Amino acid sequence: MTGGAQRPNSLRFVLFEEEGAWVAVCLERYIGAQGSTKEDVEQGLKTVYRAELDYSLRRSGIPFHGIMRSPQRFHDMWESGRPDVVRNTIYDKNAADKELAA
Repeated sequence: MTGGAQRPNSLRFVLFEEEGAWVAVCLERYIGAQGSTKEDVEQGLKTVYRAELDYSLRRSGIPFHGIMRSPQRFHDMWESGRPDVVRNTIYDKNAADKELAA
């Protein structure tokens, strides 16, 4: 998938190894996680995603309000086609329900 996120509650992310740790960074919002395995990082990113969504809705009523787009280098990683970068999307139906209610 190389296009933009298909739904407001879908966030593209890149997953890569850096300095001995796995890192995942969303593109549409600057949300990330780090861990020792790919699986831990993906789960951590989903947890951070939900926490940021809940916090922003409580604080402002607007999903992900105040969270900027990630820096260009992560978008470049997505587009690069590098074999050492995993590209994926987070989609959370529960988040969709919360965003629709906002």
